[in-house]
Amino acid sequence: MQEPYVVASWPAVPVEIVRAAGFRAVMARGASAPTPAADAHLEPGIFPNRLRHLVEDALTGRLSRVARIIIPRTSDADYKCFLYLREFVRTGVATALAPVVLFDLLQSRGADVRNHDVARTRALLDALASCSGRMPSADDLRREITRANAARAAARRLVALRHIVPRATGTDVFPLLAAFWEVDPDRYVEMASEAVSRIAARPPLTGPRVLLTGAPVEGQILHEAIESHGAVVVAEVGPWGRGAAGDDVRIDDDPVAALADKYQADSIGARTPVDSLRRWTEHMLDDVDAVVVSLPPDDAVFGWDYPALRDVLKARRIPHVCLRGDQYQAPTAADHVQLGAMVSAASQMQEARRG
Repeated sequence: MQEPYVVASWPAVPVEIVRAAGFRAVMARGASAPTPAADAHLEPGIFPNRLRHLVEDALTGRLSRVARIIIPRTSDADYKCFLYLREFVRTGVATALAPVVLFDLLQSRGADVRNHDVARTRALLDALASCSGRMPSADDLRREITRANAARAAARRLVALRHIVPRATGTDVFPLLAAFWEVDPDRYVEMASEAVSRIAARPPLTGPRVLLTGAPVEGQILHEAIESHGAVVVAEVGPWGRGAAGDDVRIDDDPVAALADKYQADSIGARTPVDSLRRWTEHMLDDVDAVVVSLPPDDAVFGWDYPALRDVLKARRIPHVCLRGDQYQAPTAADHVQLGAMVSAASQMQEARRG
């Protein structure tokens, strides 16, 4: 019998709560395939690829067996997707669709924000428990937090193999880091530990180290393109790669509040405070030789900070490229020309530093 699962539109949903309630988490991802059913109802240029595919699956019945669809309010597009899905059900456009739940976790600062976030996290727990008929105890939640923290520690060991002197390409490691959200924690620890043992024995990679930032990528198409020029992608700003695990969730008397605090602080998305994104990005610049900024056509947020980042990179003499294509399509020949020039410049600077 297939394990019951919920689908989330973005990895900003506490997977510990999902698992404690008896479900498996599946995260919506984009793809290069067309979305004709969704395109008939969604305006162009507003909904990113992953949401168009989520709506496509909703309208074509592929989500009919999902226990719940969870939409974290991490962007305006996600919230609009929530409203559209509810309207599709109300008007009969979608006749076989699981109930849609809004997870309204705020990342802003203010005296009442934490109380709101804890309340919304508790409401998510109640919604999933009412669906499964299984209300997790505090000990159940602590157990899932402990298991997830073990997976986080394993992911951080993978991340360490890309730090300073990388021994693995981003193409190799990115899928393993992204799997944190969906793979059972015990199985994830096994997978990651095996990969760490295998990769640690490799000789160091000598190509220029690249940070991939801008709109978070969900797949490794850009990694492959960058690394085809001899560079090594050592970090990504976003929830799928280096930012997948983050710090551990604390284990205390109120596990719901602990989870709310963790996801409020660590979730990366369109509504993450810009100073947090800048801090994470600039922290990584000390350990890279070049930067690739991905700003696809559906981005309406991350591009606003590009001018400030460009100025920082120029001041620090770090070569960079801004790619504006669809992350689910192979970069163009012109993109590859830019990437080749960036890697060449970074290689020359590497040689100059080595004397």
